[in-house]
Amino acid sequence: MDAGEQTTGTRDEHYNIVSVLYHALQGADTCDQYALDAEAEGKHDLADFFREAQTMNAELADRAKELLGIPSSASGDPSLETPGDALPGSVPMKDSLAPGV
Repeated sequence: MDAGEQTTGTRDEHYNIVSVLYHALQGADTCDQYALDAEAEGKHDLADFFREAQTMNAELADRAKELLGIPSSASGDPSLETPGDALPGSVPMKDSLAPGV
């Protein structure tokens, strides 16, 4: 068992993949907003760039999900993901808190 696993109870490789997944989804969401802003300003070349970056982030997120054994969304659109969806075999957050917390 490595030091990170001893500290968190989670294998570092899982933490690392989850971190990449989070950042890829966050990046896709951010790129969507940037693309909307660029479109509103009539800067279609920038909007295209941000949409391309959004697609790349969404594809990276899908790969991370595959490695974690999480099914991808049917449409491939990261904006349709439900943030509160539990990981397979996980306990919902509210049920995992200690009494009185």
